[in-house]
Amino acid sequence: MALSRPWGRAAIRSVVIIGGGLAGLSAACALADSGFAVTLCECRRLLGGRASSLLLRGIEEPVDLCPHVLLRCCTHLLDFYRRLGITDRVRFLSRVGFLDRQGRLSWLGAGRLPAPLHLLPAFARLPFLGAADKRGVARALVAMLRGPEAADAPFAAWLARQRQTPRAIEAFWRPLVVSALNEEPERVSTRYAFLVFRDGFLRHHAAYQVGIPTVPLSVLHGPPCRDYLARRGARVLLKAPVRQVLVEGDRATGVRLEDGTSLRADWVIAAVPAAVLPDLLPPALAAAEPFAAARHLRPSPITALHLWFDRPVTPLDHAALVDRTVQWVFVQDGGSRLSLVISASCSLVGRPRAEVLGRALAEIREAFPAAREAHLRRSAVLHAPAATFSPAPGCDGCRPLAETPLPGLFLAGDWTRTGWPATMESAVRSGTRAAEAILKAAGCPRRLAPSEPPPAPLARLLGGW
Repeated sequence: MALSRPWGRAAIRSVVIIGGGLAGLSAACALADSGFAVTLCECRRLLGGRASSLLLRGIEEPVDLCPHVLLRCCTHLLDFYRRLGITDRVRFLSRVGFLDRQGRLSWLGAGRLPAPLHLLPAFARLPFLGAADKRGVARALVAMLRGPEAADAPFAAWLARQRQTPRAIEAFWRPLVVSALNEEPERVSTRYAFLVFRDGFLRHHAAYQVGIPTVPLSVLHGPPCRDYLARRGARVLLKAPVRQVLVEGDRATGVRLEDGTSLRADWVIAAVPAAVLPDLLPPALAAAEPFAAARHLRPSPITALHLWFDRPVTPLDHAALVDRTVQWVFVQDGGSRLSLVISASCSLVGRPRAEVLGRALAEIREAFPAAREAHLRRSAVLHAPAATFSPAPGCDGCRPLAETPLPGLFLAGDWTRTGWPATMESAVRSGTRAAEAILKAAGCPRRLAPSEPPPAPLARLLGGW
């Protein structure tokens, strides 16, 4: 995209962005495209934030902090990848494999029926749900489509009102909600649960498709973003932690780095976790709204395990495990390396590493018989205690907008008020909104967000989109 300086050639406006996660990167790319002088400060030596990787001793390739996936309905993230030229590094699954405790493999994929009926034939064949369970799920999905706007109340209570069977909740609703929202149905706002199922499954024919990066996250996000920004004259400072936002009078005027360097700018975007933000602000400002409210967002953990076996243990490239602690398995290196995901892992954080590994390994050996004879060469157990915020009822009141009461200071991050739960999609949306807010402040408002694809005709008719 060519540079477009909306205020003409005489002036170049400057922006400092704190944080090199997806929120900061999307804001930086959008503003650099619009002709701003952008400086991005990242405290780590890798870009990507939580959607990044680390180096383990003895392992040549970076290992993701936690496997990340996306769905076709993640329109802003996919548009961001398109602009970076990396869409070919994400492989989409046209069907998702479920492996139950009886060793039965079933597939959920779209048939020939139009959305929102496209998944119905595959759903009807799932062996781990009975006929009564399936009828109840179908009835609840219709209620999602045709009912009033979801209330900001616990999703589990809504499921109870829809007379869902215990088996349907345990084998269908809970796994999907926990995987998508990183929280239990009892603590999830019905608004966010509805978003997952309406936009992720029912809106159009391909919305449900899972996209899996084919390279480590640090490779997916880091070099392409650095190159994109460099071509537009932006600066990326790695290992450059910010100590504080500079405030002069009633305006943010830049940042001070940990080494004492001051960076002046017309505008500042703080694209940092909610828990970090108050430490960057003067105490009186940090105690004021909306900054103080962000402290009330409750974190929710994710645990990831990486297992290296001495031989292939499965021909599959992924599996969603049913009725187990481990929810997702992603397979690499021809079947000899497995990456496991356990979302909403409150019960595991703080437990001994050997205990967590032993439980997961027992489930893998039960699910994949070839793993019983294989030797585990290496393993890694990685906890992210604050992987996401909990999308609980009332959480939107704690999520600030991009604009703040302090002139010159804007916010970005998946925890800000994007309308989405804490995902890569939400992070990119927040960066775009912060960039749009700065364009408005500069006197040249412009829409930067991509257009949302329309729902399928039948889905629109049934769902009132």
